[in-house]
Amino acid sequence: MPETMLAVVEIGCRAGAEVRQMPVPQIGPDDVLVKVKVASVCGTDLHIYNWDQWAQNRIKPPRDSRP
Repeated sequence: MPETMLAVVEIGCRAGAEVRQMPVPQIGPDDVLVKVKVASVCGTDLHIYNWDQWAQNRIKPPRDSRP
């Protein structure tokens, strides 16, 4: 398994995002690591990318799903 992967990273409380090479996350005994072949964006993604009023009122960075 590779040690790094590509990830789309929000670059703070402003418009835009970056594609970065990041470490593959460590998985635990109750986790599953999924390899994504194709991805798309939805309306929420566009709000966050543009960092418009909708996103500013709902998204409170930093967001991290890890415990």
